[in-house]
Amino acid sequence: MTKASSTLTGIVIVVVMIVGIILMFASKPQPPKKPVQVKMPLVEVLAPQAEAHQFMVESHGVVMPRTETSLVSEVSGQVESVSDKFFAGGYFEKGEVLLQIDPTDYQVGVEQAKARLISAQAQYAQEKARAEQAQKEWDLSGRSRSKAPALALREPFLLEAEANVQSAEADLKKAQQKLARTTIRAPYAGMVKEKRADVGQYVSVGTSLGVTFATDYAEVRLPLTDEDLAFVNLPSWSHNNSSQYPLVDLSTTYAGQERHWQGRLVRMEGVVDQTSRVHYAVVRVDDPYAMQQQTQHPVPLKVGTFVTAHINGIEYDNVVKIPREAFRDLEKVLVSDTKNELHIRSLSIVRAENDFVYVKEGLQDGDQIVLTSIESPIEGMKLRIEGQEVDNKSPEPVTPEKTEVAKSEASEQPQP
Repeated sequence: MTKASSTLTGIVIVVVMIVGIILMFASKPQPPKKPVQVKMPLVEVLAPQAEAHQFMVESHGVVMPRTETSLVSEVSGQVESVSDKFFAGGYFEKGEVLLQIDPTDYQVGVEQAKARLISAQAQYAQEKARAEQAQKEWDLSGRSRSKAPALALREPFLLEAEANVQSAEADLKKAQQKLARTTIRAPYAGMVKEKRADVGQYVSVGTSLGVTFATDYAEVRLPLTDEDLAFVNLPSWSHNNSSQYPLVDLSTTYAGQERHWQGRLVRMEGVVDQTSRVHYAVVRVDDPYAMQQQTQHPVPLKVGTFVTAHINGIEYDNVVKIPREAFRDLEKVLVSDTKNELHIRSLSIVRAENDFVYVKEGLQDGDQIVLTSIESPIEGMKLRIEGQEVDNKSPEPVTPEKTEVAKSEASEQPQP
């Protein structure tokens, strides 16, 4: 056998072996393939309902009196008596006597001023009579009174006497005023915050006697952001119509129970806080201590109380209230349409609060909000709705994975 014949024989053997191996693998039976079943996630949904909604703007503040006064002595003397209402927490009416300083010295001053006034009036009467006598004597000379010297008619003496009367009247008025200031009266109906003087204590001019505050109404200063202002009916700067002021519900815990008081937002402060950049609204609560008979407050709203305020804001029509946890981000939610297919909707947000988000546009008819978290949502995927029966005959959406499964199953069927 030649060398060329041997090479050819080897090549033929190799080719035969390769063909045999290929035929062996080709004739090997294929393992059975199981059909791939696409599982539909079970989700909880919420049917959205468009309705009118009045927004509530929440803020916090501290109750403050509308007027607080430091009572200061304007005269010196010993405190002679103190009202039985002059104590911390004591309530008094306007004009009531709170303290009495010994008035003896000032009563003497009034009597002395009256005596000086009587003396000045008597002197004035004498000078007036003398001036009239001088005028008559001048007229007897036959000369014109307009040419008479002032001293001849005693005019300077008359003016001096008149000035002395006016000075004596002023002294009397000043003495009476000092006497009146020995009696410390309440400038308004209110309550004592601090008591700083008592019976027997000597006070001088400028001594602090106590601190009082008015109780006809109290105020609460509430910080509001720019976003909050968009949902509040702000009171007009030019009109004073209390019936149009927004209602405000104030609440706090008192004696272990949550209590509520009603007030009105009466004005906005004219400046913006330079540090926090917030605006301040002022809420008024009438008769916070329930001193008036027509007041219905069950408990007093004490000055210094920290309260939570809910302001009745603007009312919107046709808004949808959606739980905040349903949102995947600030604007998008998962919805199930009428075919129970998943979609991602971008919504137009009116206002977002701690627990709920209010939507104006973005939902379609038949959409239901998906509340269950889905790890990898796919647009158009089928869903099983909690509480609904699954329709096994309903067609499933065609996906590339299902197409490959269908091809595999078709290849396994026997050919006719």
